[in-house]
Amino acid sequence: MIEGYHLKTQLRVRFVETDAQGIVNNGTYMTYLEVARIEFLKKAGITVKDRQKYGIDFVLVEACIQYKSAATFDDLLNIYVRLKELKDRAFTLEYLITHAEDNERVIATAHTVTVAVNPSTMKATMIPESVRKMFLSVEAI
Repeated sequence: MIEGYHLKTQLRVRFVETDAQGIVNNGTYMTYLEVARIEFLKKAGITVKDRQKYGIDFVLVEACIQYKSAATFDDLLNIYVRLKELKDRAFTLEYLITHAEDNERVIATAHTVTVAVNPSTMKATMIPESVRKMFLSVEAI
């Protein structure tokens, strides 16, 4: 199930992330995806602080989440991420969120599309070859 994923991040569900039914609020998953996306970039060698030294910044332009089962307060979640597609100006990451105590229990699947932009103009720009190589160098777990 986790074959080909490049990174595993673990998060414990906080009470503030749950709704009145005690289930993780659907909007919270966007935060979980962002945590995993930032960790992927770090593993590739690009930190939030230094990405502009490459002459680019990143803007999330698409996110799609499929909810499979409920996560609740104090659950420990595994968030797996992998590079699905790398284009000239954008990259797509794919995510798998599972319950840590039962890794076969899928909580959600998702994908995001992120576009490289010029930090001055905020217009889409080419991902530099050096950054492309950094993305492609991230090995699967």
